Amino acid sequence: MNDVMIDMETKGTRVGCVVLSLGAVFWDPITGRLGEQFEAVINIGSCRALGLHEDPETAAWWDRQSPEARQILTDVETAPMGLGEVLDTFTDWLRDHGNLHSVKVWGNGADFDPAILIHLYAITRKMQPWSYNNSRCFRTLKNIAQAEEPLRIGTHHNALDDARHQAVWAGRLFAALRAAA
Repeated sequence: MNDVMIDMETKGTRVGCVVLSLGAVFWDPITGRLGEQFEAVINIGSCRALGLHEDPETAAWWDRQSPEARQILTDVETAPMGLGEVLDTFTDWLRDHGNLHSVKVWGNGADFDPAILIHLYAITRKMQPWSYNNSRCFRTLKNIAQAEEPLRIGTHHNALDDARHQAVWAGRLFAALRAAA
């Protein structure tokens, strides 16, 4: 598998925001099958030390989420891995389970998950592990194809649960595109 769906939980809605967690899952756009999974909580102190911002609107949004989703706000205070270590671990995971020359990184919004992650690699002076032309937008796919959204499993606004949900939905969207061809 060379397609990976990512999702991040953040304290903002634009590049340069604090990232709380990163979830990812390899998936196959032909079969819809899910593969290897990745999940990491990022120590919030490491993000603050880099000057990443926290938006008051996003803090208010988090206050309206479920207790299960809000648990991340506590977990980040004592998470053992800082941002740099999470990025290194994610790079190793991509290398171990995919082909870095052809892996496609999907996120929910061309200007959100992939853009934020690319920025994090840049500010930590780490090499982005996938090719610049292999970022993909799940939000665009949802707008050009039609398929019923799958039943949500897990916690809404948990990075790994959201990545899995988006990957399953993307598989359905690709199947719908093939059926329409």
